[in-house]
Amino acid sequence: MGRITVFTSDGCTYCRQVRAALTSREIPFTDINIAHYPKKRADMLALTDRYTVPQVFFNETHIGGAEETIKLLNTWDEELKGSTTTAKDRYEETIASEVGPYDVRLSAPTGPPVLNHMGLSVRRPKEITELNGKHFTTLQLTRELMKKMPRGDVTNFGFGGTQHNSFKGLEAVTALMQIFDLQSREEAVQLGMKLQRKHVIEHASKGDHTFGDNKHLFRLYALNTPHVLNSLRVWTQKSNDEPINVIFHLSKQWGKLESLHITADGLVDHATLRNDDFFWKFEDDVCELQKVSMKEMGTNEKTAFVINLYNLMIKYAFVKLGIPTTDFARLAFFNGVCVNVGCQILSLNDLEHGILRANARPPYKIMKQISFGDSLKKQLSLHEVEARIHFALNCGAKGCPAVKRYSVEALDEELRLAALAFCEQDSNVSIDEVNNVIGLSKIFYWYQSDFVSSKDKLPSKIAQYYLRGDKKEKLERLIANGRFSIKYLDYDWSTDHTNSMNFSKLSLKSFPAQMYASND
Repeated sequence: MGRITVFTSDGCTYCRQVRAALTSREIPFTDINIAHYPKKRADMLALTDRYTVPQVFFNETHIGGAEETIKLLNTWDEELKGSTTTAKDRYEETIASEVGPYDVRLSAPTGPPVLNHMGLSVRRPKEITELNGKHFTTLQLTRELMKKMPRGDVTNFGFGGTQHNSFKGLEAVTALMQIFDLQSREEAVQLGMKLQRKHVIEHASKGDHTFGDNKHLFRLYALNTPHVLNSLRVWTQKSNDEPINVIFHLSKQWGKLESLHITADGLVDHATLRNDDFFWKFEDDVCELQKVSMKEMGTNEKTAFVINLYNLMIKYAFVKLGIPTTDFARLAFFNGVCVNVGCQILSLNDLEHGILRANARPPYKIMKQISFGDSLKKQLSLHEVEARIHFALNCGAKGCPAVKRYSVEALDEELRLAALAFCEQDSNVSIDEVNNVIGLSKIFYWYQSDFVSSKDKLPSKIAQYYLRGDKKEKLERLIANGRFSIKYLDYDWSTDHTNSMNFSKLSLKSFPAQMYASND
């Protein structure tokens, strides 16, 4: 019986779209995930001469990637319009009815996926808090309080400005009595003090006031620092995993979460994802990064860790704080959105420019990312730039490289493959021999200094290290001819999400209305 075979990988937007296109038409297919079965990458390359995914086969006929496959399926839909025959019927008549495929390279992988051998599931003991005879995990307690505690924006003119998501002590006392069935306000005060000691409740304005039945302002810790993504709670346990395994564990969680909220168009539905209980589980688990230290990491470990961290935090931030849609909003987003790693508060720009780019100057900025006086952050910077990180980092836009998992042991090979996969796509590197024009992704413009010392050296660098086959030969001919121009291609800032929130600078001070809505 014939079949459709799709080579895919984790975190691949276009793979999701192909899966959704086939699934919505009830067309079965065999999914070969090369991230889970890396040996199958060689089969895909031999069959297609392409490093990018997805690659789709109808029996032994190579259809192409997502664009070609979806275009073909849409053609089927048009041809069958008004007929009782469906796309699934067309599949059964033209593909399933045939014998094959015979090529063993298209066979489904056998044996367990490599991800099962990564040691991702170190058991994390749950903290249990007893309150008035009831037992709560830290996550249960936080969720209960976020649903039922009062909160609002209070402006103290001349005394610290507006305190977002805050409440007065006396308001909290009343609420705690109702939530936990307490008999007196004094009991509620004692409970509030206990929650403050456990860093569930924090003082909101200047000073350090003890919780009480008073007019001092407090807020839940989970709402205290919206700009720090993993701040739902204070992580008190020691992290026993290797740092790279912590990020693998979190990435696997996020991948599972996204897979539950894919629309028929292959987009991630942020509205339903935000309301999933598993999102809250991720919110809790990601706080473990507070106990992960980068100080003792070697170059490869730090590079792999930060690439994976950056790519994951972008996705997380898009859901939690919204997606920036203007240049101004993007500037605020990458400067202001942070993650707590080993008690260091690092912005997305700190991760990319401060650490991975060896504290280089970000595009369109005058100063280096980490200031001279910030010795703690400077200690985390790599000593030199590995230019291929730009083929691995994904800022959430469709113009970015695909998201992949990067390991410590195989980092060099993984970056090599990422570079080849990125540059083989004409949307990133195009060669027009008729008009003598080399089209390059804006990434090569923004980060030219990471690749070469001057613009005229870019083509040779790309040809030597990042291309192969016909495209490499075409570029080498243009270079040998000596008459060419470089055109930087438009960057696609669109995303693969739907029902998402728009990010604004205010999101760094107070969560958007759709996030953490209370019962009030």
